[in-house]
Amino acid sequence: MDVFNHFNVLSLRQMAMTKLAITVGRDPEIMDFVKTNGCASFIFPSRETHLYLDAKSQMEERWISKDFLISYTVSNMYMPPGEPYDFVTRKNILPFARWEELVEERIFALPQPLQQELLDVVRSVNIEIDKWIKYHYQFWPKAPEIAYDAQRYFQWNSFGKIDRGKTARFLISNVRLNIEDHYILTSLYNLMDKKQREERWPDEIVQKYSSLVENKVVSDHGVMTIRRKESYYFRRKDSFITLHFFRKREFVKEFLREECLQYEDFLFYLSHMLDVERKKVFEKRAFKILQMYFLDWPLQCMFLKAAEQLLPYFTEREFLDMLKLIIYERIMLCRKDFNYIDLLKEFWSLSPSRLQESIETDSIYESVMLIINFPDGEIFPGELLLESSNADCLTFRYCGVKYCLVRTEKPFDFVEFFRKNSHRVGPPPVFSNLFSFGKELKGKYNLMPCSGAE
Repeated sequence: MDVFNHFNVLSLRQMAMTKLAITVGRDPEIMDFVKTNGCASFIFPSRETHLYLDAKSQMEERWISKDFLISYTVSNMYMPPGEPYDFVTRKNILPFARWEELVEERIFALPQPLQQELLDVVRSVNIEIDKWIKYHYQFWPKAPEIAYDAQRYFQWNSFGKIDRGKTARFLISNVRLNIEDHYILTSLYNLMDKKQREERWPDEIVQKYSSLVENKVVSDHGVMTIRRKESYYFRRKDSFITLHFFRKREFVKEFLREECLQYEDFLFYLSHMLDVERKKVFEKRAFKILQMYFLDWPLQCMFLKAAEQLLPYFTEREFLDMLKLIIYERIMLCRKDFNYIDLLKEFWSLSPSRLQESIETDSIYESVMLIINFPDGEIFPGELLLESSNADCLTFRYCGVKYCLVRTEKPFDFVEFFRKNSHRVGPPPVFSNLFSFGKELKGKYNLMPCSGAE
């Protein structure tokens, strides 16, 4: 059965888990903690992160930390508002364990296996909100403030993703926005036509944000391209239906490259394409499709069915990259929102011999065989992978965002770090977020305390 020919309906259990995770994430104490400590607090699990950082005693160690963000969408780096570029001292604070404790306190009544699974679903919900902030902050500096103060108005679909169009409408209808903020949202999401803009809004605001309303599909030497920042919000399905079949194909390929296409929209677009054009999309974007839609909650259950259809289009490099994602960003980090050990075993058994043989001389082959031959039913020791990987950072990729956590003993060239590491697995993400942690060496650096430091 073609997994891309029908809309997948989630189980009641999955829908309940998603709804509960959203509710837990809205808890005021958890939101305050995230606001103070940033997204680093919930991306990586505490046990594996402490092992990587070699954290002995948080009560006796003084840590320096900083996060950096590069957006490949706008081709430059930007930082959270009001934050200095240098390292910031947080005394006795590594936020990973405390965030987990706060979540566990809210879900303690559930059976232990469900607690572990739900904890990682809450991570995914928080990452989805963080991604919403990152996308909007490039055009709207108030996005972090809105995400904190008005999160109850965020609209979610059944897949645990924010419905950005509906959310924009709810924010406009229910939140007191100033005239400029109102205009930004209506422009980003095409909620007014040209006549309304000219009649309703002051000329200075219309001119200031003119680039946000240039929702044009541009033809360049016969190949359709879409302005990157517009592509995130282009949801005119009626316009897509009327496009020439060639432009439909290029449209979908571009959206997949930018990692900005929601799963249900992807299925809709495929349903209005010829089989030969769908095949050409799979030929160019098989890796992206499998990584974006089927390696995160809640569609991992469809990963193997999708892989059956997409593996014939995988290159040897893409196969290696997919193994790295599963092993080092799911299994090594002990993610509990799905059984990634079984997923890897089945994925390996589905893979053509040409792909299996292509990694036999790669360093990852030993880890693959370790997992493939590991006894069923036993708890896999993820720390073995951490020891054998010789990783210079921990990484986690989530549909458009790549998070990296690195231990450093001194200030370093983070731009050079991004240059070397952002493309290491798969194509570059829209955003790369780096968290650097290190133990302070007394008297060596002049470090400034940040708000929230003890």
